Formats: sequence, structure tokens, C-alpha cells
Amino acid sequence: MRFEQLSYLEAALRTGSFRQAAKELGVSQPTITMQVQRLEEDLGVILVLRDAHGVRPTYAAERILPHVVAAIRAEHAMRQEASSLENLKVGNLRLAVVPTASDTIMPGVVKRLHDEHPSIRFEVAEGGSDMVRHGVQTGHFDAGLLTYLGFDELADDLHYVDLLTGHLVLCVPEDHPIADKDEVTAADLAGEPLVFFSKGSILRRAFERLVADVETNVVYTTDGVKAAQRMVQAGVGISLANTLSPYTASGDGVILVPIREDWARATLAAVVRKDEARPAVVQTFLRLLKEAAHPPRR
Repeated sequence: MRFEQLSYLEAALRTGSFRQAAKELGVSQPTITMQVQRLEEDLGVILVLRDAHGVRPTYAAERILPHVVAAIRAEHAMRQEASSLENLKVGNLRLAVVPTASDTIMPGVVKRLHDEHPSIRFEVAEGGSDMVRHGVQTGHFDAGLLTYLGFDELADDLHYVDLLTGHLVLCVPEDHPIADKDEVTAADLAGEPLVFFSKGSILRRAFERLVADVETNVVYTTDGVKAAQRMVQAGVGISLANTLSPYTASGDGVILVPIREDWARATLAAVVRKDEARPAVVQTFLRLLKEAAHPPRR
């Protein structure tokens, strides 16, 4: 049995004609007729009935035709995959990522992609989620990794692939009265010295939502999570953190207090533009991200 025999059989039964199948596949009619006959001999069953109107399937052909079609599709998919791998030999991947991505999922994925395709080059810009989203939307980057909260509206022109989830917590000095609480409310933060974050960060948006109805006392603003943690350790003020970050932990003078709000759920997601053909390197990158975030069970 040869693959082209399956292709000839499928075309003949689909078109109802050896002549039409030969025209479609670019071969002679005797070639198709002979190869279908050889397939019948190989399988030991009659597959095609011939009459004045053309050809039609036998019962045996109707039974095996789904397997024939599946084999043809598998061959097509295999060729497409091989073509994609060929395109992966050389290329650049332009990425925009939030620091949390660099601290968690990115190193392992970059290592795997580089090991499989050493000629791929990574051009990575790191910034807040707003920068990532805008950069992907405008085509400056092929893909991005950002974090969104429960109250964020997702961009209609982007496709989101959720990877990891965490929660926002309040970071307070260990000797602060709030450190003994099981949860915190906005009233607890009224007038308290706060370590805020720069615009464009989800932690900035979360802070603004949390203290929207109380008087705030912002004493320090930074765009670095580790810098904010150090300020809390020094007793400068209270800050926020995302449990997705490996640097978010109680200890060294810092206590984490849960924020028990639905909107405080944080999701790390990959984003690409919708309705756009994606280069093979981008498709492979997304696949590796999903495998890293959701490894198969063994």
C-alpha cells in the first residue's frame, strides 16, 4: 500500500470519476485506475463500482474511507509541520514582557526554544502590562506576556493565552498592627504611609482601586517590586505584591496580608494579535509557554 493510492481512491470517490480525479491530481486516468486496482488487490476487497455514470464506493470503501481521509489529513499536517520547522531555522522573536514573566516562566521557555532552534534570536523589552499590550497591538512586538486583574477589560484585538494565576497581597512591616489581620479593608489604609507603583503597572491600578474611597499618604513611588519590598522591610510604608512573583514572601521584616476581593486575582497571560497569520517561531513559543504552564500529567 502506498500513500498515493489512498489519495487516488479518495479523489475518485469524492469526484465520482476517474477522469475528474486524474485531472485534479495532475496524473493520467490509467494511472489512477491501475493504482486503485492494486490497492484493492492489496486489501483483498473491492472498493470501487464502475458504471456509465462514473464510480461509486462499495460497502467496504464506505467503511475504510474515513481512515483514508484521516491519513491524507495527517500527511498534510505533517508536511505543514515540517515546513514550519524549516522556517524556524533562522529568525527573530520580538517580545514585550512584564518582570513577573522574566522571573517565572520565561527562562525555561527561552532555554527550550534556543536548544531546539539555536539560530533564533530574542529581542525582549521589559515593562508594565500597559506597555506590553500597546506594543503588541501596534505591531512593535510579535507577542507579549502581561498580567491582568479581575476588573481589567481584555483588549478585543488581542488573543489571550492564560498561563499562571496568583493573587494580590498587602505587604506590611512585621511590627505594624495590620500584620495581625486575616484580611485588609480600605479603611485600614486611611492615612497610612504607602509605597506606590508607577503608572502602567497592575499594582498601581490595584492600589488606586483599593484606596479609592480613603485619604491616601503616598510617601514613595517606584516601578520595581524588589525596591518596594525593601522599603517595606525598612518600615517606610505599606505596599502591594503579586504572589506570582518569586520575591513575594513573608519574612525579613515583611508580613503578607491577603486582599480578599475577586478583582485581586492576577493572571499572567501571553498575548498575540487576533486574526493574523503567526510565524512559526511565534507558534512554537506559544506552545512551549503552554507546556511550561500546564505540564502533562505522568
